[in-house]
Amino acid sequence: MSPDRSPRSRRPTRSPKRFLDRLVRDTARTLTPPTRPEAFLHAVCATLGPQLDRPVRLKFVGFPPGLDVSGITLALDEEYIVVVEERAPAEHKFVIAGHEIGHIHYQTLDVHHPAGTPAAARRLLARADEDVPWDQVVAMATRSPATAAARAEWEAEECGLRLAAKFRRVVGPGAAAGRTTQDTLTGRLSSSLGNIGGP
Repeated sequence: MSPDRSPRSRRPTRSPKRFLDRLVRDTARTLTPPTRPEAFLHAVCATLGPQLDRPVRLKFVGFPPGLDVSGITLALDEEYIVVVEERAPAEHKFVIAGHEIGHIHYQTLDVHHPAGTPAAARRLLARADEDVPWDQVVAMATRSPATAAARAEWEAEECGLRLAAKFRRVVGPGAAAGRTTQDTLTGRLSSSLGNIGGP
């Protein structure tokens, strides 16, 4: 995904660490533990919305086999829609959602839809799984091959990994959480950078 060049966009300078620390802290204040991972991520998006120019809606959906993506964000005029693979392990959902939130935070989404919610997005939100035109949905969120896309993916992935690093603390000791290692970081970043220019 490449930078949003709309006039109201202004690139944040806050580091991923400071951004995620504050976002998680503000979110945790709104919840009573224990909290399920999906509920926490919904709360994260609810906390983020008022800090932006429009609300952030989170949807967990089963992506079709062979699609080769596990998360997308649709930048609509009235809201952001973050879509995360519902069958991913709980900690990985934190990585996926955090990655997409990173793109929103750094304003590195290159597709904007000013004329309401496209039909493909409406089908996706309605959970009409068999009727979702996934090729159109992915095209709505396709990353740009621009040079800036590489930096955008690194920044977004750092947000995803930093959010996942907080998994154990924010959803309780009973969750299956592992440490985020350097191998995990390298593998995830390599995968993301390898997909630049595609879905």
